[in-house]
Amino acid sequence: MLLMPVLAVAQQEETYDYWQHQRDMVRRGQQAIFMCNGLFTSNRTLEQIFEQELAFFREPIGTPDGGDYEVLWDRRAVEIGAPGAVPVMRAAFREGIGCVILPPDQTLEDIDRLPELTLPYPPGDPTQIPWPDGDFIENTILPSNVDEEKLLAASNWAFDRESPEQVTLSLIVVYNGQIVHERYAPGFDITTRTRTWSTAKSVASTLIGMLVDEGKLVLDDPLG
Repeated sequence: MLLMPVLAVAQQEETYDYWQHQRDMVRRGQQAIFMCNGLFTSNRTLEQIFEQELAFFREPIGTPDGGDYEVLWDRRAVEIGAPGAVPVMRAAFREGIGCVILPPDQTLEDIDRLPELTLPYPPGDPTQIPWPDGDFIENTILPSNVDEEKLLAASNWAFDRESPEQVTLSLIVVYNGQIVHERYAPGFDITTRTRTWSTAKSVASTLIGMLVDEGKLVLDDPLG
């Protein structure tokens, strides 16, 4: 008889999901940062965000028409979820940086404490400055050794994905320092700002490597 309560407790421990709270908090945080970047970094609509940015969410919170989320247009911020066992998660747009997710214990009152990066635009009209310093493309003729049919096939493969979780927004192909192919998904163009995703890691690693190569940074030394 004494074993029965012990067995019941053991079975309860095996079936109770102790991590559900954390998973729900992470999902809210993910949706907050995705919606914030979609709205305030890329200037997209809620309909577009739920259709693409949130496509891989099994059960996103709310719909384009509303739900347990709030868009604070004047603060350029997003709140996801209702107060309860799982905290409301927030993300806010910061000039020069993009959207930043706030820790669970921070509120909208903490937005102004988040960093910003204000830099002047480079001089000149980018549409008249040759790439890569600007956006002007002088030569649009494919090099003779580039197979246009295969290039377009690769481009179609990138955009026409079988899984709804894989969405290509833009593609640029550079060969010998020349742009040979450029393509955007509907609703996007050359001026659309988007999340960098893991591209930021590649850019940061490249810049760090350049500084190390120039002797301006030593990997084993403190940055300070």
